[in-house]
Amino acid sequence: MKPPQPARCLNRLSRVLTASPFPPRLYKSAAWSLLGTLVPIAAALAAVPFLLAAIGQERLGVLSLIWIVVGYFSFLDMGLGRAVTVAVASVPGSPKDGVGMTEVLAIVGTASMLLLAVGAAAAAVLGLAIGLFGVPLRASSPELQNEIRLALLWMLPSLPLLLLSSSLRGYLEGVAEFRTVNLLRIPTGVMLAAGPCIAALYSPHLVWACISIFAVRLVHAAMLIVLMGRQTGLGPTRLTAGLVAHTSAAWLRRLMAFGGWATVSNVVGPVIVYADRFVIGFVLAAGSIAVYAVPFDAVARMPVLVASLCSVLLPELARLSRSAAGAGPDRHALQQLVKNSGVLSAWVVVVMVGLGWLITPDALQAWLGHELAQQSTELTRVLILAFGFNSLAQVPFTALQAFGKVRTVGLIHLWELLPYCLVLFVAISTFGVLGAAYAALIRSTLDFGLLAWMWQRQVARPLVKIGA
Repeated sequence: MKPPQPARCLNRLSRVLTASPFPPRLYKSAAWSLLGTLVPIAAALAAVPFLLAAIGQERLGVLSLIWIVVGYFSFLDMGLGRAVTVAVASVPGSPKDGVGMTEVLAIVGTASMLLLAVGAAAAAVLGLAIGLFGVPLRASSPELQNEIRLALLWMLPSLPLLLLSSSLRGYLEGVAEFRTVNLLRIPTGVMLAAGPCIAALYSPHLVWACISIFAVRLVHAAMLIVLMGRQTGLGPTRLTAGLVAHTSAAWLRRLMAFGGWATVSNVVGPVIVYADRFVIGFVLAAGSIAVYAVPFDAVARMPVLVASLCSVLLPELARLSRSAAGAGPDRHALQQLVKNSGVLSAWVVVVMVGLGWLITPDALQAWLGHELAQQSTELTRVLILAFGFNSLAQVPFTALQAFGKVRTVGLIHLWELLPYCLVLFVAISTFGVLGAAYAALIRSTLDFGLLAWMWQRQVARPLVKIGA
């Protein structure tokens, strides 16, 4: 007699978790990556009530925009952070043992110098624009307007440090130092929230908050250099000199070939994700945005579990692809690792979607009240399904990037943009905010299907590596 269906499902999940061929370090690295994501989010949420009382609603609004601006400008890394991770993971041998050290210095040095230059140029252009045209924000007094201008100018030096950190962190992830990366990322994320709180104890002036953010970014970049110097055995001084000396035009072309298409995904992705709010505001009314945006922002955290696994999967796949150009055992190991990652991710998503679907009515009732909960229950459930497929899509997305098929991923996202906007407009015009949720579900389902199909299609072809 067969066991009941739920028992069979639990037995199968148990077999997946206990018999999975993943090295234990992948689970540990994924756990560190998850912790490094969740703790800074919690710190930022905890800082909001204190800052609201200490500096007031208007200054807090400006500070939140500064956080968003600094975070969004991370797209200027042009995908080079991921390119460094894949390239370093593909270098034979261990840099700590001196094997491949010259190549590693060329990879990281080239990316670092370029990102420093791009960050400095962006800061200079924004600083000039602020000096000539002021700030595009309406303040309650001329004094506050000037304060905002000075605060934004103090924010600008953080940009080159943010981009430099992307390259250095890419190296540490490329050599699978996820514990080290997140032992630094956690206090950095906490201090980015706590720094303005500490500054507010001294003065509510926004300039001090931005100085604290700059100081945290500076210490973070310096610590990354120290950690990379320790990992390579060179030390910070010799490492810095080596990074400058080994910049390479050849590696610049290779990294940009990867990073350029990764940037397409990085730029198009947020446009796709946030286009629905602008269409809702245009077609319906500004008040309808909140009905959609509040549950959307809550559900959008769902993919973080799968994202933590994929962050450690990227360098692992890149390492395996080093000698998997044929049909040998390494290629089989690659396919098996991606397959098992997909199975494990599917189980995680099924649990999250099922739990989210069940608790949605009561959770919304407790969080938003009866009226808004009634408007948002079906909407939230559809969004849960949409982000479930979005989570599943991260595995083939990561696998394609690790294989050097970043152009394929970028083209898929470009192809999706216009049809999605048309479907979104029609759906919202016909069904209101619920139509936006169904449009998101259709897009995320198709996105997962396209990426999974493209992965299956590409694995039969020769691998394309950054260094090729």
